[in-house]
Amino acid sequence: MLTKVRKQGNSLTLTVPSKFKLKEGMSMEPELKAEGIFYRFVPDSTDIFDFDKDILRDLLAENLDPETFLSEFERRKNEIPTMIRQLADQAKKQENAMTREELAKEIGL
Repeated sequence: MLTKVRKQGNSLTLTVPSKFKLKEGMSMEPELKAEGIFYRFVPDSTDIFDFDKDILRDLLAENLDPETFLSEFERRKNEIPTMIRQLADQAKKQENAMTREELAKEIGL
């Protein structure tokens, strides 16, 4: 079965045939492999990039004044994508792959 990539706004979309019975809103994580793109289903309840509680916990422990609290939360939250890219770049440079447990320890989970 052949499908085509289409432009939608600033993104590209790939049509999934209805016989696959996917539901609108399902979360998938794409992974680029040598033989193509592999899409992995991700349960909606597990957003591994949601660090809101961690950031809030740290800010509460720091006893910041109310005026600083919100701006500091937003600053830290906005830093997450950059930090994840830096970790990914470091991982690509390493010869040995990092285990999930090592990654969790590295990023403080």
